[in-house]
Amino acid sequence: MEDYTNKYKGEQVEIALFGGEYQDGVLTAYCYVEDVAHIELNGHILIPLQNIASLHCSSRCDAPEPDWPPSGLAEDEPDERDDEG
Repeated sequence: MEDYTNKYKGEQVEIALFGGEYQDGVLTAYCYVEDVAHIELNGHILIPLQNIASLHCSSRCDAPEPDWPPSGLAEDEPDERDDEG
């Protein structure tokens, strides 16, 4: 599994949530809370990965698209890697 924590830790990101809301801040960690994968922003905002529609690294606008979703964090889902792009 690629470690996306080290890849984007400390980077400014914008997260689009399902339902049309957005969160932005500095990505401080990927972590598991009660076996559910979360992204942590600004050291205190936890967002479950299942609520995230997309992640944009605004401090690295040239980052390649296939970086989302992080591989290996969706372990409870079947291995569906359909590239829709």
